[in-house]
Amino acid sequence: MKKLIIFVLLVVLASTLFADKVLLWKPIFKGDFESQDKKTLSRTLKKVFDKRFNYIYYRNLASKKRKRFAKCGGNEMCWADKASDENFSYVALALFKMTEDEEIRIRIMMISIEDEEVIGDVDKTYYDIDEANYKAISRQIKKSVGSSYKSVKKGSSGGGNSRNSELEKRKRLADEREQKAVKERKRREATRLRKLEKERERREQERERKMALERKKRKEKARKKKIAAEKKRRKEAAERRRLEKEMQKREKEKAVKKKQRRASMRKNAEKLSRARELVLEWVQEGKYGKAAKAITKVSQIKCECEEDAKVLALKTQLLNFHKVVQKILQGVKLLDDNLILDNIEAAKALDEELVEGGTNFSTKVDKYYSVGFYARGLEASKKDNYTLADESFNKCLEYDPDNQDCQRWLDSKDKLVEKIYKKADVMRNFNPTKAKELFKSILRLVTADHDYYKKAEKALERME
Repeated sequence: MKKLIIFVLLVVLASTLFADKVLLWKPIFKGDFESQDKKTLSRTLKKVFDKRFNYIYYRNLASKKRKRFAKCGGNEMCWADKASDENFSYVALALFKMTEDEEIRIRIMMISIEDEEVIGDVDKTYYDIDEANYKAISRQIKKSVGSSYKSVKKGSSGGGNSRNSELEKRKRLADEREQKAVKERKRREATRLRKLEKERERREQERERKMALERKKRKEKARKKKIAAEKKRRKEAAERRRLEKEMQKREKEKAVKKKQRRASMRKNAEKLSRARELVLEWVQEGKYGKAAKAITKVSQIKCECEEDAKVLALKTQLLNFHKVVQKILQGVKLLDDNLILDNIEAAKALDEELVEGGTNFSTKVDKYYSVGFYARGLEASKKDNYTLADESFNKCLEYDPDNQDCQRWLDSKDKLVEKIYKKADVMRNFNPTKAKELFKSILRLVTADHDYYKKAEKALERME
C-alpha cells in the first residue's frame, strides 16, 4: 500500500442561529493519491462523524450555499459572517496530504461559528493508509476539539433548557453585531466623504498645475517650432544649391558618356561589319563550325544600328544551316538515308540564303545525294524490296557516276536475279504470296529478253 501524506481540512459550518450541529465540509486531497485510497479515507472520516456527532454533510447543502461557503476555507470570521443564520454551530475541515516519503499527513480543524474562533487544529502523520483507521482519526478529532469536545458532542444531541439559553445568547450576540455593523458603516461613510473631498481638492490643484505646465509647454513648443522652421528653410536652400550643382555635373557627365557611347557604337558597327564579312568567308570555305562559334560570340556586341539586325539574321541562318548540315554528315556516317535525303533540300535553301550562288556546300550536294540513295538501296535490299533498291542505286549513279559501290551492285544484278529466282522457287510451296512478290521483282529488274525474266513469267502463270 502506498504511503500517503494527507492534509485534510474538514470544515463544519453553522447554518442557522437555532441549532447545535456540525457541518462536515468536503475533504481536500493533495498529492499522488489513488482513487480507492481517497474513497477509503473519506468513508472513514464520515464514519467517525456518524457515530460521534449530530452533523450535516456538505453534499446535503444547496449548491448556492456550497459555492458561498467554499470561499471561507479556514477563515473563522468568514464562516461567522456567511453561516451565522444556518442550522449548524460548528465547521469541521479536513486536509489529506501525501509526503515525498509516501506518508499520510492529516490535519483536522474545528471552527466555532458563534465564538468566531478556531477551537481545535491538530496535524498528525501516519505511515500508511492502514494506520489512518477509524480509531486513529477519532482520537485525532477528539484531540483537535480539546476541552470543547464534550460541549460540541453534547450540543449535537441537544437539551431543552440549554438550547433555549443558547438561542437567547445567540440572538443577543446577533443584535450586538448588527449595532456594531451600523456604527462601522456610518464611520466608513464619513471617512469615505472626507477622502472624496480631499481627493477633489487634490485633483483641482493637479489640474491647475497641469494647465500651467501645458501653457509653458505650448510656448516652448512654439519657440522650438520657429527655430526648427528657420533651420529647415536654411537647410532646404542649401540642399537646392547642392542639387543644382549636382544636376549640372550630371548633365556634363551625361553628355560626355553620350559622346563616348556614340563613338563606341561606331566602333562596334565597324567591328560587326568586319566580323560578318569574315564569317561569310569561312562559310564559303566550308568552315561551318568555326563560323557558327564566331557569329555567336560576335552577336554579343551591340552597335544599336543596322549591323545588329544583319548579324542577328546571319546568326540565325548560319546556326540553322550548320544544324542541318550536321544531320546530313551524321546520316553519311551512319548510312541513314532519311537523315541525308530529308535534310538536303533544306540545306540547299539555307545555303543560298547565306551566300548568293551558294557556299562550298553546293559543290558537295551531288555526293550527298549519291550516298543517300546508296544507303536507301542497301536498306531496301535487306528488306527484299529489290525494285526500290534498283531505283535507288540507279539514282546514286545519276548523281555520282564514279560511285563504285552502286556500280558493283548493278553489275551483280544477274547473280542477284538468279538468287531471287531460286529463293522464290523454294518459297513457292510454303509461302506463295512472298514467292509471287519475288517473281514480280525479277520482272522489274531485268528486260523481257532475259532468261530469268521468262522463267519468272512462267512461274507466275503456273501459280495463277
